[in-house]
Amino acid sequence: MFHTRSAPAMFGASCALLSFAAHAALGQNVSTVDSDQIHLRAVARAATTQSAYSVHLLTMPSGTQVREYVGRNGIVFGVAWEGPTLPDLKSMLGASFDAYVAATATRRGTPLAVSNSDLVIYSGGHLRAFSGHAYLPQAVPAGVDVGVIQ
Repeated sequence: MFHTRSAPAMFGASCALLSFAAHAALGQNVSTVDSDQIHLRAVARAATTQSAYSVHLLTMPSGTQVREYVGRNGIVFGVAWEGPTLPDLKSMLGASFDAYVAATATRRGTPLAVSNSDLVIYSGGHLRAFSGHAYLPQAVPAGVDVGVIQ
């Protein structure tokens, strides 16, 4: 039953949920990685730093690990996941999510692979064993082998 007194509470809860919509997604700034941790209810591990990029590791309660690859310019150029459940791919892929959805509509079976000059996505697996990665080829820092995004 809907009560008018509960409407403000529902609106407030909706706004709180929407505040988590900005996540570290492909092409976004590293400053939003912390919101991913909250949204995924993940435990963050220390970021590891390479010469041209850093990797932020998040472990979800399910055990799924999410890695976010960030260039020295502060932009997330790649994401990868592995574990028993899929992370929220809409928030992880950001503006690239529509390309992912379009590819899933035409695929037959697994794995899913999208590769063009703007976006590379690989996603495969089965119940309790999912893995995948996505990156923006033009955002990968110079000298970085895309094979590290896994």
